[in-house]
Amino acid sequence: FIERNLQVDESNLTGESDYIKKYPGDKVFSGSAIIVGDAKVKTIEVGDETFASSISQKVKGMEHHKSELMANIITIMKFLAVVLVVITIVIISTLIYKIHVHGAQEEIWGSTLELGSAVTWARIMITVGSFAVGVMPSGLVLTTSVALVVSIVSLARKQTLIQELYSLENLSRVDTICLDKTGTLTDGTMKVCVVKRFVHLEDIYDNIKNLLGVSGSRNQTAEALFNEFGENKDVEYQELIPSLFYFPELFIQELIPFSSEHKSSGLIYKNGDKLLLGAPEYLLKKDDERLEFVTEKAKEGKRVLAFMLNDNLLAFFVLEDQIRKSAKDTLAFFRENGVTVKVISGDNPLTVSKIAEVCGVENADKAISLDGVKLEEIPALVEEYTIFARVSPEQKEAIVRALQEKAHKVAMTGDGVNDILALRRADSSITFAKATDAAKSVSDVVLLDNDFSHLKEVVGQGRRVIGNIRRTAILFLMKSFAIALLAFALIPLSKGQMWYTIENAYMLEFAVIGMGGFILSLEGSKKPIKGSFSKTIISKGISSGFLAMVAIMLPILMYSIPMYFGYTPLITEENVKTMISLLLTIAGLVVTFTMCIPFTKYRMFAIIMVFLTALFMSLVLPTSCIGGRATSHAMFLYRPDLGETFSDCQFMRELFRPWNSPAVQDLFNDKDNFIVMGAFFLGAIPFFFLLIEIVNKKILKNDESVIYPFINNPLVASARKRRLAKKRAMEEEKKLREYEERVKLD
Repeated sequence: FIERNLQVDESNLTGESDYIKKYPGDKVFSGSAIIVGDAKVKTIEVGDETFASSISQKVKGMEHHKSELMANIITIMKFLAVVLVVITIVIISTLIYKIHVHGAQEEIWGSTLELGSAVTWARIMITVGSFAVGVMPSGLVLTTSVALVVSIVSLARKQTLIQELYSLENLSRVDTICLDKTGTLTDGTMKVCVVKRFVHLEDIYDNIKNLLGVSGSRNQTAEALFNEFGENKDVEYQELIPSLFYFPELFIQELIPFSSEHKSSGLIYKNGDKLLLGAPEYLLKKDDERLEFVTEKAKEGKRVLAFMLNDNLLAFFVLEDQIRKSAKDTLAFFRENGVTVKVISGDNPLTVSKIAEVCGVENADKAISLDGVKLEEIPALVEEYTIFARVSPEQKEAIVRALQEKAHKVAMTGDGVNDILALRRADSSITFAKATDAAKSVSDVVLLDNDFSHLKEVVGQGRRVIGNIRRTAILFLMKSFAIALLAFALIPLSKGQMWYTIENAYMLEFAVIGMGGFILSLEGSKKPIKGSFSKTIISKGISSGFLAMVAIMLPILMYSIPMYFGYTPLITEENVKTMISLLLTIAGLVVTFTMCIPFTKYRMFAIIMVFLTALFMSLVLPTSCIGGRATSHAMFLYRPDLGETFSDCQFMRELFRPWNSPAVQDLFNDKDNFIVMGAFFLGAIPFFFLLIEIVNKKILKNDESVIYPFINNPLVASARKRRLAKKRAMEEEKKLREYEERVKLD
């Protein structure tokens, strides 16, 4: 049994802010709040059978969206782990065979090698270790995690809580965002903007203050009226002054809670007069001409309430939602960055449409009510309409799912139990600190100060971090693929894989991958993340790896091939390791250069810093960074018995004086080395572009062109326009000369 004056707030369950009156036989849902009255109720559903729990159970059956970024990185790491095992077996097998056959030839190894010698196996293990360190991109996972954590901490300082590490990635890929009107476009409050009266103003004031004084808890509508008119808290206990227009002596006899059937609430005075506040279309007759005013205001996005005493209309109260100050800027940000906005609300579609239009939502006039629309009909509507009104929890989830089926990455905002199905379904879910615990538990992002404008920063951070992780991953994989290919490419040579040492990659590691990756990771980016992470980095990773492998093989072949046929080598044996280090660094610079297309001032700064870092390392450690040789303990030895000090050791003599390094001296003694480096640099850029085109179109079957961004670069485009203008001018001049010649002949 439920008593007649029970009034409940079901906004957490339905999203509707109006209070609902309950009658005997009606259901009272767990999770709702009693506003007015009391009742005896019979519990018929508990635990998982309640309405709120049934929605939560549906959420448990959905899989949360996993990180594409991390999944791809783990897949790449697993693949490279298998490659590592294979090349380890290949290197050990190759070197065992070559040492068994050619171990006695000192001119190949620098000394004689025997398989029974510990020194031989030490050299084999050092070679295997050099390749193993090069193949595994050990810093990639750490770099990715640190970059994301730094961004998450930065956002936390701006009152934005990221609940999962990889939520930034999902939000950065979003191209469609579904918003709720209340609390997102608006701040959740309303104000009275017009009072259209049909009686004396004082009669309106007296009655509305009486109603507000006895209403108890106030929703958004009542709060707006209270801010405008105030309340009379003593109305139940004092005798009112008789109204000259309507009233005899009055006392409050009964409260009328809000009824969803009649869309109104009110009170009954002791003399039987009924005071009602509610929807005009329910309180007035359908043919009442005064409803035209209501329609006009609804078209403006405003809400109109009729205030009536018995059958007499006292006034229309026109209310409007308070639009967030940041709403226009936030929606403009999404529009400029290619994110489509859909508005999902439980309000009147016309009202929501106008508010969306004021906020700057594109195609805000395309609105539809989903009241009575079947779930299977929704996919046909999601692309056509922008505003969806009168939406149920299942319909919200269906809208998100339909958009995803059309290849959209969807973000969803919500704060109630009725939103959790859609929040879990969405690729990225956003809620507010004021939201229910259920909504917060399934959301990726929580706006701690309930300010929707922070989403600009979240999306910006996500796009910056993910885009920059792509660049860094390409640099890591360049080395990994290069070393993996090199292990097989060196098999035919007599020295095998011992041509390569870990010191050859020092400048590439620190200057290109370290400094270049770090600076590029700080670059801001507003462009949406498109395309597959794996395809993007693998195509460029394979191409850059092949280029780096060519850089290593070139000096080795320029020495080995002439020696094999009995000719003077193009590069001396002393300079092979030096040229490997330098050409590998040049290959890294070329890859960094192409990653910076189209050029900006910041990207040019990154290229310069990579070059300066490589130059600095060459000055500090010339033997290792340029010569590709280990900085051994012998470089720190000096002869005190000859009066030498620590400053006389080889290391100190080379420090910032690379011309004292034997490796640098050997390099400058042969001018052909610089011809080789120059030719490699000039040929590497077009060769790298060609490699990416081949990998994209022939191997990965990807139509994306890497040459287009270069052609579309403003500097290149400007030069192309000048050439075309010059060509047209020459053609016009030629036509003019031909015309003049014809005139002369005539």
